[in-house]
Amino acid sequence: MAVTIVPISDLRRNTARLLQHAGESDEPVYITQHGRPKAVLLGYQVYEHLMAQLEDLADLASLRERADESARPFTEFLQEISEE
Repeated sequence: MAVTIVPISDLRRNTARLLQHAGESDEPVYITQHGRPKAVLLGYQVYEHLMAQLEDLADLASLRERADESARPFTEFLQEISEE
């Protein structure tokens, strides 16, 4: 698995080819400008998968933060959300 690093000038010249590569590969394409990283090109499916993982991790972190909270009756919870 080779890392793909492309200068922005190549991205300008070969946009269609790089988009096709990103769409067909699970690997990111790193875009550089003046030799420094500036952006990452990902295929849509890879991006969607990463966003779903990020949302799952955020949900898990939220649950862990609330793990020490005391339990309350479900009816109390329902009353609280119906007042909002």
